Amino acid sequence: GTAQASVALIFDYTSCWAWEAEPHGADFDMFALAFAAYRALRRAGLSIDIVAPDIADLSAYRLVVAPGLMTICDSLRAALAQFEGIALLGPRTGSKTDELSISDPMGPDLAGLEATVTMVESLPPGDEVALKNGGGFVHWFEHLETRAETVRETSDGQPGLVRSGNLYYLAGWPDDETCKELMVMLCRKMGVATLDLPAGLRIRDTKTHRFYINYAASTASFNGLTIPPAGVIWTLLPGGV
Repeated sequence: GTAQASVALIFDYTSCWAWEAEPHGADFDMFALAFAAYRALRRAGLSIDIVAPDIADLSAYRLVVAPGLMTICDSLRAALAQFEGIALLGPRTGSKTDELSISDPMGPDLAGLEATVTMVESLPPGDEVALKNGGGFVHWFEHLETRAETVRETSDGQPGLVRSGNLYYLAGWPDDETCKELMVMLCRKMGVATLDLPAGLRIRDTKTHRFYINYAASTASFNGLTIPPAGVIWTLLPGGV
């Protein structure tokens, strides 16, 4: 049987097509942005659900990640307003109308999240905006005007990750290590257990079993288990039959 995931990733095909039409940068790709978030969550040992952008009920989840949604529909707005977990949105969330004109105000435009995008930077390949205490943004960075709490800031003091209540807005595309660090931080805030998996190893839980899938070309060792290259093994979960 399928287990209930604690984490959901919202993916929107319309946004994907919109950013293909207006990428604003040589290496900005919405699918790659969503996949970067997916990869960070899976590296942390999480099973996740991928859900549609018009989802009306988020109550099954403790963390919801929504990168790059061009627009936010009314049903998702209502779901976020009722959501008791943590929601991480951005970058480029709510920056366009359905006709691809610039939103006014530009930015997430969510009740309770006081943040407006005043300027954007499409970063050249290989360039980055450094964050204080390590890490940085690649591909994309937004300058925010906000009264929300700043959780992470750039090396020159600009907001990088802001928070109002349980709503978080990410002002750029974090590099892979920064992305994983942020996902683990938010999971811990919600009591969602994470793991530090070896490169190439992924986990998938069902109601009764945990599957270890090794996508690497070399043997992976984890928690006393040895998983051969391109191999899979499984163990019974506590209470599984």
